Amino acid sequence: MPHRVTAVWPVVVAVAVAGAVLVVAAKGSRHAGRESVTEKRTRAVEPSIRVRQTKLGRILTDRDGRTLYLFLEDRRGKSTCHHVCARVWPPAIATGRPNVSARVLPGTLTRTRRRNNRYQLVYEGHPLYRMDADVNPGDMKGEGFLGTWWVVSPSGDKIVAPGMRVARGGGY
Repeated sequence: MPHRVTAVWPVVVAVAVAGAVLVVAAKGSRHAGRESVTEKRTRAVEPSIRVRQTKLGRILTDRDGRTLYLFLEDRRGKSTCHHVCARVWPPAIATGRPNVSARVLPGTLTRTRRRNNRYQLVYEGHPLYRMDADVNPGDMKGEGFLGTWWVVSPSGDKIVAPGMRVARGGGY
């Protein structure tokens, strides 16, 4: 009989340890995926857009370093890129009130309401977009696309890479 008790003891210990691990993991996962109050405050005061130095010079990027574009077909600060266009050129969505460091960006950052009631960032009167094909920070695959999509400078102007030409009309 003592032999059976000795053989059962390691199993009891293993089950107890496994149970303790599950309890600790469950308590920790309760907060997984949630931002703390400090993280939310930090995210809230982060600039909505940033400036990055590239081969085209200084350009605007979103918080994650992805290139921002303007669309020449937009008028009076309103987007004309919807549906299929917005799948390729997702609007730079404003999460909360847009903010920018005046030391870095001299222009005006606002937002405009889109048809789907979400807010899009607008810099110096240009609604801002990303390009779906730009998967990494610093990608600029949309520069000059159809002669109507351009990377945005900190002054709010389009940046035209050497050898590119600007279209007089077109788009989607």
